[in-house]
Amino acid sequence: MTQRVRPGADTHKPSDFNGFKVLWFTFIGAGIGVVLSIFLDTFIRNTPATIRHTRLHYLYGVVISSTALFSASIESMRQLQESAPEEEYRTSKSMPGRPRQ
Repeated sequence: MTQRVRPGADTHKPSDFNGFKVLWFTFIGAGIGVVLSIFLDTFIRNTPATIRHTRLHYLYGVVISSTALFSASIESMRQLQESAPEEEYRTSKSMPGRPRQ
């Protein structure tokens, strides 16, 4: 028995969630966090403020983990939005004041 496709029905097959891509984006985000931490380290070392090394290490850890978590959440949301069965999640939003086409 063959299945018929109704006219106007959504034939988009949702893609599966790919955790490996999320892991890669987490590593990319951590790399960005390392670059930001190096910048912060250079900036803080050239200021007259005295900050303990342990606090600086905690600050660098927070920056790196925040950027890693941020990039992983962005990729997760992108994949979930792409695989949503509702068409409203996949269409681009129009700008306010512009008519929809």
